[in-house]
Amino acid sequence: MIDKIRQWIIGNNNNLAGRDIVNNEFNYDPYPIRFFEDDIKEVILCFSEEVDEISNIIENNEDFYRPEIEQKNEINNLSERCFKHIQENSINHFEKIEDFLHDRRNEKYLKKYLSTAEELNNKIVCNRTEFEYFDKIFDALYTYIVEKSNNNLRFPKNLIWIFLHYMYYKCDIGEKYDKAT
Repeated sequence: MIDKIRQWIIGNNNNLAGRDIVNNEFNYDPYPIRFFEDDIKEVILCFSEEVDEISNIIENNEDFYRPEIEQKNEINNLSERCFKHIQENSINHFEKIEDFLHDRRNEKYLKKYLSTAEELNNKIVCNRTEFEYFDKIFDALYTYIVEKSNNNLRFPKNLIWIFLHYMYYKCDIGEKYDKAT
């Protein structure tokens, strides 16, 4: 009887117990950074539907010193190849995202965005030693969002990359120096 209970608790593919053991070894966790991805998906969806109607921009109040992006990349160990990709494929969308998030009509999405960014940054800090390069963090976050959605997103998947890059570039995720430092 004890063996049956042990097998039920430890058994193969036992996701209820929070573990998945095959051949008595723990499998690699494909989601080292887990978070409530529905908020950021909702922000991205609304952005993708309303990007052409953005107006009434409110002033962005930055309350910290943002290092030069090259210094931030060095602090976070973001590869030059990844940053070049951000420059070529994402950065030209950042102004539209900024306008969208700071439109007074989108205040609830700004709150969701900020909440998600704070949650992600805390998760990144807690799991930073799992990733040598920040490039891998981007990949882990993207994969988590897409797979949790069962590839059933109502917006283009490349917007996920763009929003993650925006979060990084604006210092909402990743290490930065505070003014007091």
